Amino acid sequence: MSSNIAQNKHVTLYVVPGCPLCANARAWLGRHDVEYTERDVANDFGALRAMHKLTRQRLVPVFEANGRAIVCPTDEELAEFLL
Repeated sequence: MSSNIAQNKHVTLYVVPGCPLCANARAWLGRHDVEYTERDVANDFGALRAMHKLTRQRLVPVFEANGRAIVCPTDEELAEFLL
């Protein structure tokens, strides 16, 4: 994959502790050198509210960039979303 993924985007990752899908999301971002801010929706009500406002649901992981969000994407969907 291209190293230009998310170069000009601020990425926020909404997660819950112990979530294997969230761990996979972190690993994907790390493999592609994507800088991100992580928000724990289980322990931060403000993060939960922000995620719910974006997606109107409570599933994680959620990736947010430039005011847009994607929920539980495949690797291909995430790469396209962050390009």
